[in-house]
Amino acid sequence: MRKKTNTMIWSCFIASSPAMAAITDNQSFYGYTGLINIPNAYTADFGSLHTQYNNQLEFRQDIVDGHNFTINAGVFKGLEVGGKIASVSIHDNLFHETAKDNKQIRDLSFNAKYQLPFVPHEWFSLAIGAQDIGGAANNYKAYYAVATKRLGDFDLTLGAGSTDNLTNRLDGAFAGVQWHATDWLSITAEHDGEAASSGVKVHVPKKWLSNNLAISLAANYYDHKQSEDDIYFGVNLKYQLNKSEHKNYRPVKPAPQMVSITSDSNNPKVNAASLTSQRSQQAENTVSKGKPSLLKSKVVTHNATDSELEQTAMAFKAALLADGFENIHVGYSLSSVHIIIENHVFNQNELDAIGLILGRLQAHFNYPGMDFNLVLQKLEVPQIQISGQLDEYRDFIQSGSAPNLAITNRVNIQHGGLTWVNFGSTNSPYYKPRLTLSPDIVKGVATELGVLDYSLALKAQLEVPVWQGGSFVATGTQGVATSDDFKDNKPFTRFRHKDGLTSLTYKQNWQLSFNIYNQTQIGYYYDFTDYLGFKHQSMWMSEDGRHQVSAQLGYFDYQDYDGDKTVYNTSYQYNLSEYDISLSASVGKFFNKDSGYKLTSKFWFGDTSLDIYYLDTTGRFVGVGLTVPLTPRKDYTTPYGVLKGKSNWRERIQTRVGNDANTVAFGLAQLPFNDTSIETELFNQSRLSESYIQHHLPRLREAYNTFKK
Repeated sequence: MRKKTNTMIWSCFIASSPAMAAITDNQSFYGYTGLINIPNAYTADFGSLHTQYNNQLEFRQDIVDGHNFTINAGVFKGLEVGGKIASVSIHDNLFHETAKDNKQIRDLSFNAKYQLPFVPHEWFSLAIGAQDIGGAANNYKAYYAVATKRLGDFDLTLGAGSTDNLTNRLDGAFAGVQWHATDWLSITAEHDGEAASSGVKVHVPKKWLSNNLAISLAANYYDHKQSEDDIYFGVNLKYQLNKSEHKNYRPVKPAPQMVSITSDSNNPKVNAASLTSQRSQQAENTVSKGKPSLLKSKVVTHNATDSELEQTAMAFKAALLADGFENIHVGYSLSSVHIIIENHVFNQNELDAIGLILGRLQAHFNYPGMDFNLVLQKLEVPQIQISGQLDEYRDFIQSGSAPNLAITNRVNIQHGGLTWVNFGSTNSPYYKPRLTLSPDIVKGVATELGVLDYSLALKAQLEVPVWQGGSFVATGTQGVATSDDFKDNKPFTRFRHKDGLTSLTYKQNWQLSFNIYNQTQIGYYYDFTDYLGFKHQSMWMSEDGRHQVSAQLGYFDYQDYDGDKTVYNTSYQYNLSEYDISLSASVGKFFNKDSGYKLTSKFWFGDTSLDIYYLDTTGRFVGVGLTVPLTPRKDYTTPYGVLKGKSNWRERIQTRVGNDANTVAFGLAQLPFNDTSIETELFNQSRLSESYIQHHLPRLREAYNTFKK
């Protein structure tokens, strides 16, 4: 009787609801995009991250009231990856006899779905997917192909699958219909290959939430013969990783044909025919090379005096000081202006610093025909050099036309022929402390001891630069909270955070010829016991930033008893900056004496990244990591130091594959002193390169318009 009543109520509700636009990335109860039980052919929106909780749990052949925690992300258009934790209970220890008698399950699985791009969307959408990929115990393994057709406010879905699941969900043909009744309500009816179900999803109105957050609630009436209950519930949170200010950048326009003037600087007049010929030749050269080339002006087309240029340079330098930049040097001539500067304030992404500096430069030096040359450094270690013409860059700021920039990490600083502004402070970076605060978590996820066990601490890192490329770094942690299994005399006690100092090191960065950078760290390091040791890293990056090779070597000596550890690692990374993707492979011996290799694909969404990796050391693992900046775009600075959050805070979850047992493993592929590296210290998490900047020009313009006030 209750089943008939529910059906009648929903039927009446359907008949009374107006039609509205559809939301295509609805989340199912099983982690993939879909209706309630079955997938559809849509995928999660690019840059979206979904997390969900629901109580509809498959346990062997039964549907019971349990706990499902799912996560799903659109890593690029048409591809989503995710995972699911399924558990009968939250805290029960599955090794205890009482838990064994209850026949509980606690399972961690991964899934993926890909929408095939060759099918025209006006026909229908077609996708293939897999659930519970490669795990140690494949309780939910399934493979499927599915098609979805949009008809007005209805999505019609038809698919077929193969599964080992004892509930027979996705075993054979499945079908469903979803009606998007309003912009906040959708209603589903489906058959998952074994049983029918009907459901309703309610979306919280966007005006009640922030632009990057969406919340929906779901209820499902499941007519499965082995179902413990009739109705199950879920709540889904969607967060947009590529935030609105990033995805709404105005695209740059094609660059205008630039003028290459080769006349003598004393003769500002140029023959019109010659000028036209030079423009034509320049356009051909630019197209043939596939990227802009720097064209130096040879004619002074302004009438500013040296005194006026000096006043302008002083005002420009004062503006940069007010922004918080350090070690500022400004030099000028009648035809060019040079800036050598350090950024310790825009730590989330150094493109914001470059955008603000160049934006202020074009606003102050409003003199036609001048070139510019910007050198970015970190404690006087060169990072990147950007050159161009101010007239072009001014057009870029005003109208969005692409500037013609020459960008290289082979920095060549020239002082000759320039007048350097020595008035006022340069805001020295030395002996100015930088304090970084961030949470730190050690965790066990979906183990036999619980769904989530954790040790949470506040981590503080204090860095004091002392001379060129060199600084002292102290790191400490203070415990905040722990789950029961991390407390005294419990299974994870030895992995709990230590309160107090965890490392005290001296760090030195320097540059060699052939674009090779080095970093050496030496000092005290705590990991269950005390060590004295060092780690050295050398890194080479190609001039355009595509290729990156790194090698690390370390030696650590126990202080509590006789013994030592040696680590070494070599890695290669290829950066596809135009797609915000990087691919990397590393091999070596790590701190906890595990050795092997790691393959990683990283996907960037603004300043947040999602990485998918395969690790083979003491075992084989597949994992997903999320790196987020826990600091504002512009950090808090004072004359006495910098207070900031961590710009690349990372958390991951992984599961063992290719093994009958998913035993817990802590600290695999670990390298000590890993809070700082050349990639993060000098190269903006491998993004400070020609290829990255050229493909993210709109951010330079947006940063200036955001922070110029």
